[in-house]
Formats: sequence, structure tokens, C-alpha cells
Amino acid sequence: MEKERFTVRFAVTDEEKNAAYALRFNDMLLEYRQDASAQNGLDITEYDAYARQIICIDNETNEVVGCYRIITSDDLPADKAFISEEEFTLDTLKKTGERIAELSRAVVKKEYRNSVVLMLLLRFIVKYIREQNYRFIIGDASFFGTDKKEYVKELSYLAEFSGIDPAYGVKSLEKEQVELLPVAAYEPKEVKHSLPALIRAYYSFGAKFSCESFTDWEFGSVDVFVLLDTQNYNVSYINRVLRL
Repeated sequence: MEKERFTVRFAVTDEEKNAAYALRFNDMLLEYRQDASAQNGLDITEYDAYARQIICIDNETNEVVGCYRIITSDDLPADKAFISEEEFTLDTLKKTGERIAELSRAVVKKEYRNSVVLMLLLRFIVKYIREQNYRFIIGDASFFGTDKKEYVKELSYLAEFSGIDPAYGVKSLEKEQVELLPVAAYEPKEVKHSLPALIRAYYSFGAKFSCESFTDWEFGSVDVFVLLDTQNYNVSYINRVLRL
């Protein structure tokens, strides 16, 4: 079976971590910005000092073909904000006192994007979160490009059918927002199908999305905040993923 071709685990050696950093640069940063640059072709940020790298290895080639970065509220220094806080206000969410795991830098090598790699990475993450008893999984998810108007239907769909509870007070730090459309202005099934693969996966898990977005001009994307509450998610779908 295809899934038996791959191994997903935490990166251990510097060589494995560097393979993830190189994949992030070549198959993420350069896709969003062709003029992106990185020392030695590796995408490394300050947050990697507090993070663990999850890698997916093709057992036939021993190549790292997928990766994720995970940072937890246990590992993040008290004086450091989550990465998502560069774009969204999370004060109310953090004040719940619940343990939080933040996901970022989700990358699958282009040649493997029609395989099971993404779902195997997500399965590993869900199992880890369950075992470690984290309540919230958070992160940003991106639309390609910086024109919000291009994604007004998608943003409207997420806000309508899977918007984050306003009680959590998640707001974009960017004032300029597009006016969301009523459901009658678009075909929900078509819009759902047009969502980026990662956002569709999060949606299927039962994740909620911010009703406001943030334009990351440096990265070249329109971002939404993602919140998965492990006490309120799509249990049947999660269980199917865990049985992959």
C-alpha cells in the first residue's frame, strides 16, 4: 500500500532538520515568492529554536518529502508570542489557560502532492496531540497571492460554515478587510472544492477559521487563522484519518 512507502516521525539529526529546512525553502518559499532568499538554501527562522520538525520520509529514496513545524505552549518561552500573533490577536484564547500546539511550515514536495503524504503528516500530529493532551491546535493557513478580493467567496464560505466562536476574540491585525458575501451569492459546494488542499483538510477535521484575514506581503499570501479544538472536532473523520 502507498502509506507503507512512507515513514513519519520527528527529525532527530541535524541532517534531517536541514532536509526539512531545504524542503521549506524550495517547495514553499520559492513557490510564493520567486525572489525569496535564504542562507545556504535553508528556510530557518528564530522559532525553529523552540520547535520540533515533523518529517515524512519516502522509504524508497530516503528523501524527506513532507514536513511540519510544531511549537507548543510548553516549549515556547514565556516572553515569546506565537507565530500567529504576528497577524492575529490571540489574547483571549491564551487566557483560557489551555495547552496549545501551533503548527506552521506545512510543506509537501510538489511531486508528492497527490499522494497520502499530507494526511500521514496530519495523522501523526493528531496522535501526538491526543497523547500529550493539548486542547487547541492553532496556526495560519494561506491562499496564494495578496489579492483578498480574489478569495472573497472562499473567505465568506469559511466564515459562514466554520467561523471561530466570537467569544475567543480572534481578530486580524490588518484593518483592511473584504466585505463577506451572503450564501446566496455563491455555490457552497463549488467554493468548498476550490479551497486549498490544506484548508480543506483542516475543515474536514472540524477546524474553525477566522472571519477576518491578513495579507502577508512579505510571504505573498492571504492568511486565515485556524483553530482546532480537540474537545469539539469531527470525531468520525479524525478516527478515519487515524486508521490510515
